[in-house]
Amino acid sequence: MVNKKMNLNDNYLGIERDEWSTPIFRFTTADRILNLIAKGQNTLVSPRKRKDPFENILSLMIFRKSNGDSFKHPLRDRVYGQCWTMTKETDAAWRMYIPAGNGVRLKTTIRKLHKSLERAQDVYVTMSCYIGRVEYKTEDELSAWFSNPQWVKEHLFSVGCRGQAESLLFKRKEFEPEQEVRLIYLEPHNIGDNDFHHYKLDAADVIEQITFDPRMEDDLYETYSSILHKLGYAGEVDKSTLYQIPNFEIPV
Repeated sequence: MVNKKMNLNDNYLGIERDEWSTPIFRFTTADRILNLIAKGQNTLVSPRKRKDPFENILSLMIFRKSNGDSFKHPLRDRVYGQCWTMTKETDAAWRMYIPAGNGVRLKTTIRKLHKSLERAQDVYVTMSCYIGRVEYKTEDELSAWFSNPQWVKEHLFSVGCRGQAESLLFKRKEFEPEQEVRLIYLEPHNIGDNDFHHYKLDAADVIEQITFDPRMEDDLYETYSSILHKLGYAGEVDKSTLYQIPNFEIPV
């Protein structure tokens, strides 16, 4: 078993130590957070499930040996991620991530989220558990990097797994308003071709606050809130006041 404290800084990609306590947020549906609390597990998704091809570059790249034989990267089917954001709340965020109006916003910190994944692994922790800030580049910049043999060698075939994890932290400039932070897991056991990676998560230790969609009806919010407490969640639960009408009653 490896020492889980070894090379800890190397697993925070594009994130300085003084940012580890920075709040991050995830917008998801109410049903999913109930499932997370009830089952006590978090779910990371293969990049193959994402629509943007630049987020799935490790799976799509074909490499060619000097003898002409082609092959794909051995980690292509063993990579998983989960998207969070440093943006606290905007109207656009609610509508983009949860168009149906049945959403929640989870709040944690960079360090708490990374530690939750790290604690769930028994071995190879420093080679498999990462969290990083997404970099936003033009399509031309990304294409130039991904087609550069030197860049590919340094990032995708370097000793260790840091380079492979870093290759999953690029998106096109058009997505920059997302201000994304991504939790990354590289499956070290070569066990297969799954679209999801589940790991045990104690919501009480990781999720500091659950905020419900400002578009949600109050009675439905109260129902969900009651269910969360019955499931044992003791953190802060509230409803966003983004659309709440201010009190303009002024004594004269």
